[in-house]
Amino acid sequence: MNILIADSGSSKTDWVWIDSNSNSRYFSSKGLNPHFLSREEISESVANLVKTNIRDIKVDQVFFYGAGSGNLSNNEILRDVFTQIFPSAKVHIETDLLAAAKACFGKSEGITCILGTGSNTCVYDGEKIIKKIPSLGFVLGDEGSGGYFGKKLLNSYYYKNMPLELREELENETDMNLDSVLNRVYKQPQANRFVASFTEIVSAFKDHAFIKEMVREGFEDFADKQLSYFEEASSLKIGFVGSIASVFEDLLKEVLKERGMEVSVIVRNPLEKLAEYHISELS
Repeated sequence: MNILIADSGSSKTDWVWIDSNSNSRYFSSKGLNPHFLSREEISESVANLVKTNIRDIKVDQVFFYGAGSGNLSNNEILRDVFTQIFPSAKVHIETDLLAAAKACFGKSEGITCILGTGSNTCVYDGEKIIKKIPSLGFVLGDEGSGGYFGKKLLNSYYYKNMPLELREELENETDMNLDSVLNRVYKQPQANRFVASFTEIVSAFKDHAFIKEMVREGFEDFADKQLSYFEEASSLKIGFVGSIASVFEDLLKEVLKERGMEVSVIVRNPLEKLAEYHISELS
């Protein structure tokens, strides 16, 4: 049994192919979120991926976990694309939230949180998601995410509330012309990815007082709006997926502890854990 697993966010997709002897091959492509890409763009991206990384390798099952795939019409778009490209394979389309839950807890229960380009939270019973918050997306939600912090950074830069050294860093690394930025945000596709890209400075200056305070406020916003949505947050284990949670692990734990919650696991990249999960299912 040869399987292909994908963990797809809005910014990128991580893939692993595993054969019946547990040999594996890892590779990456751009994000495949149907909210932001057309059926044709997704199909072209997957076809190029196959041509470059898989070629004549047999695939018996495809497990695609993706942002935006919880929507029924988006689910069908993805299923059609993979069925056309892998006609002999059984295709499974699930959400990136379920991937995060399996990566964090395997077959145990817990509350799972994603802090990536966007953010999301659910209660997982060890097999399926039984509760989740309304996913409000980049404009209305995504507290504590890359998109959230990117908006905070841009706001602080243009209102001149940002320390000089951080302003200079942004200007050295990015075209900060206001017209250019507004064009990317309001007129170009995938504004969420563009805005989230500004969080590179968050990681680079993670010990800076301004950045730490901004991240703390973002984590507080996330905890008070998303985690507090679930009454189980004070009793169940809580797991996080994403680089932001990993980089600011200590601060995240501190914010949750102040609210009577405890972080039990942080997984920076869930694909390896997903691979372990599916290998155990095959054996």
